[in-house]
Amino acid sequence: MDFISKEFLDARTGEALEARLRDSDSFRQQVKCLHEASKAFSKDSGMSKKCWKLYDTLENEWSKYNIMYGEESYRLGFEDGMQIASEKEIRAKGSVLSFQDMTHLVYLYDAVKKLNMFLLGEWDNYDRDRGTLKELDRVCKVIENGTCAEIRLRGEDETYECLTDILDNSGIAPEERARMLTDYGRV
Repeated sequence: MDFISKEFLDARTGEALEARLRDSDSFRQQVKCLHEASKAFSKDSGMSKKCWKLYDTLENEWSKYNIMYGEESYRLGFEDGMQIASEKEIRAKGSVLSFQDMTHLVYLYDAVKKLNMFLLGEWDNYDRDRGTLKELDRVCKVIENGTCAEIRLRGEDETYECLTDILDNSGIAPEERARMLTDYGRV
């Protein structure tokens, strides 16, 4: 999901970030502490010119590392924000899937469950490593996991389990379960 251009990243982590940091009292205090520590180290270290060169190289590489770390943190936060925002838009209408599509998926989910019960005597057998049933289990996993990354990002395991409980409730008609799933989370 790396859709942030270098230009955009540079714009947000360059001058805009510098301006924001200049306005931060805690950042200015940290810079002051850094300069004092650096000054004390330089004054009292007694290092040779060769050691200073090695130290400068180390400091430059450490700075590059910190910059890359900060950029990736920014990317991750931005991408999470984009994903959550797009999912909120989707969730506002209930689901990315139409009622009809969800109904078809619920019917497929039920069919795979019935096939597993008929052939294996149990539904929750995910230990197969190949074959048609393994491939059908993958489809069921896609349906189960297709609820919403926002729920997983926020750690709402109870909500996620509630959605799979709806999906697994064969006592309710597939159309009604599809309606419940497409309406779940509607704002």
